[in-house]
Amino acid sequence: MPDQSSKQLILNFPARPEFNFSNFVISQGSQLAFDSAINFCSRDRVLYQSLFIFGQKNLGKTHLLLSIGNHAAENGAKAIYIQGKDFAKKAGESNQNEIIDADYFLLDDIEALTPSILAQEKLYNIYNTIIEKGGKVAFTSCSSPEKIKSAETYLTSRLQWGMLAEIKPIDDNTTAKIIHKLAQDINLTLPENIIHFLLSRIPRDFISLQHAVSVLNQESYTQKKKVSLSLVKKALRIH
Repeated sequence: MPDQSSKQLILNFPARPEFNFSNFVISQGSQLAFDSAINFCSRDRVLYQSLFIFGQKNLGKTHLLLSIGNHAAENGAKAIYIQGKDFAKKAGESNQNEIIDADYFLLDDIEALTPSILAQEKLYNIYNTIIEKGGKVAFTSCSSPEKIKSAETYLTSRLQWGMLAEIKPIDDNTTAKIIHKLAQDINLTLPENIIHFLLSRIPRDFISLQHAVSVLNQESYTQKKKVSLSLVKKALRIH
C-alpha cells in the first residue's frame, strides 16, 4: 500500500476482492484457522471477539485476514486492515478514531510493531476500547503470543484472551494436488517433475500458486511450447 499519507496506510473494505473464503486452500493444517475465521465474522453470536492466527510465512494468514474484512463488509459492517509496520508509523498520531470506530480491526504481522513501546501501548488501548464497545479484533503473527519477541506482558495477555488458531504447513501431496487442479482448470498440462520443482521454489499460499500457474500458462501460450523446466525458470525468474 502506498504511504504518501498516513491515512493511506489503512485499508478499508470492501477491498482486495481476490482474497475471500471461497478460494482459500483448506488443508488439515489450516482447517482450524479457516473455521475460526468464518465463525469470527459470522452474523451469529460468536464466543470470541478476538482472533489470533499464527504460523509460518506464506501459509495464508493475510488471505484469511482480508477474507474476514471482505465478508464483514458484505454484511454491512465496517472493517479496516493495517499492517504492523504501518501501525507503528501511525502510533505517534493522537487521532485513532478511524480505528476505534470500526466494527472489525484487522492487524497483520503484529511482530513488526513490537519494537515500539508506544505502538504496543496504542494497540493495547485500541484493543480494550473496541472489545468494550462490542467490536472484534483479529491479528496475524508468525509466532504464538507468548513467543513474540519484545512484546510487553500486558499486550501478550490480551492477545491470549480470544481464539488462537495455528496454520500449519501444507504437506507436499496436498500442495501438488492444488497446483495440478489450478492448471487443469485452465487446460494447462504440468508434468510431475515441474510440479515437484515448483513445490521447492515458490510460496505455498493460494494467490502465489495461482499466479505462478497463470504466468506459466501465458508463457506457454506466447512461446507455443509445452511447459518445460527452462520455460518455468524463465517465466518465474527462478535461477
